[in-house]
Amino acid sequence: MVTMPMPSTISESSSDAADYVEMQRENSYKLLQESNVLGFAAKGTFQQLFEVFKECSSEGWDGEQAKPISVEVLQDAIKFLYSFPLGIDAPEVGAEPDGAITLEWYRSPNRLISMSINPDGWVYWAALIGTSRRHGADYAMMGISDDLLRIILQVTGGN
Repeated sequence: MVTMPMPSTISESSSDAADYVEMQRENSYKLLQESNVLGFAAKGTFQQLFEVFKECSSEGWDGEQAKPISVEVLQDAIKFLYSFPLGIDAPEVGAEPDGAITLEWYRSPNRLISMSINPDGWVYWAALIGTSRRHGADYAMMGISDDLLRIILQVTGGN
């Protein structure tokens, strides 16, 4: 699998030309996201995310006392997913009764990573790769960390 990081904003300039370049970069990224090979959008990840939000955005959505997924958690999840390089295998999207959105990459009982994007803005994750267990927390608004990306690629068999 080939992954391609999308270059971040090149400069902090605020001229008409800089704004145009940034807009073109964002448009190009959105088009690549719709690619069947490269993007989460074409793989249905964002569609799953919106469906989970719709199903789980009211109090007691689980028939018990589950907290609703807030618009802020949905926005954090979208921003977090957009921080991934292109070409990553798509996760399964779910919800937890505490109002969190979950992302999971599962290959086998001993090769998986699960993460939870919580209302507090943090991504809590746990991975099992063979006999190795890893866990941690990252701030969702900071995007995918290099360490977490390496672990996802180990689970999925990527680079």
